[in-house]
Amino acid sequence: MKKIIHSIDYKHAIFYLIIEGQKVGFYLSNRLSKIFFQYLSPGVLVDFEIQPKMKKVINRFIYQVAYFNQIIRLNPYQVHYDLYQLRREMKDVLVQDRYYLFIDFEMTMPGYRPEEFKPEIIQVGYVLSKVKTNAILQDGYYVLPKEARTLSKRTKKFLHLDEEAFFNDAKPYDFFYENLRHIMETYQPKLVVWGKNDLVALSDSFTLHDKERIIDNHDFIDLLKLHKDYFNLRDDLGLFKAYQTYYDVTFDQAHDAKDDAFVTKLVFDAFLSYM
Repeated sequence: MKKIIHSIDYKHAIFYLIIEGQKVGFYLSNRLSKIFFQYLSPGVLVDFEIQPKMKKVINRFIYQVAYFNQIIRLNPYQVHYDLYQLRREMKDVLVQDRYYLFIDFEMTMPGYRPEEFKPEIIQVGYVLSKVKTNAILQDGYYVLPKEARTLSKRTKKFLHLDEEAFFNDAKPYDFFYENLRHIMETYQPKLVVWGKNDLVALSDSFTLHDKERIIDNHDFIDLLKLHKDYFNLRDDLGLFKAYQTYYDVTFDQAHDAKDDAFVTKLVFDAFLSYM
């Protein structure tokens, strides 16, 4: 719907449009209100979509805004928000001729009793490639925690780990660190992750192991956040749910970092194709 705002109810976060001679109200959720309500006033052009269900506000049912496509002040002319432009810019960034390192980590988990706990990376999986091309490098392996010589029952159950096999097979953190440093120096990739947890875990690992930070936040692309911004999703989307949606197949998540990294690449490629 694309209309010019007639009036505003600032107390209840409602704006009104004139539709077929009738004054019709549209309500903003707290989330949308915090971001967009400051830009809304009479005379502003809004392009938006509505939720399928109406919401009861001030004792009557009213349409609820799902998301905005555009918010434009007409006099003087100023674009406050343009989802179409944001999507174009998003695509321009992702299709650049560069390398992408699709990377995923599995971390330790606390025990079932409350305790002070900091997760550590104990498995890494990665795929290196350019946009929509085959992998140049790919690997996955376990990583030894810094001091622990046992894993919590919760960790072993969630990741289906045999503790003895894990400690026999896992590589030292230094191996992972130097391998990552080599990839960053050789290919200068953007690291593509699904959600912030992997970014935080990697950053914390540098501190925990007294290592120089070889990656900054601007080196990361959070593919989950891009999906939420592009499709205006309120809630987080699971990686495997995204994969199933794009490829129309079923896939059981095994909580394996190498598998998750490869699925992240497949979702990234499908996302670009969709855009």
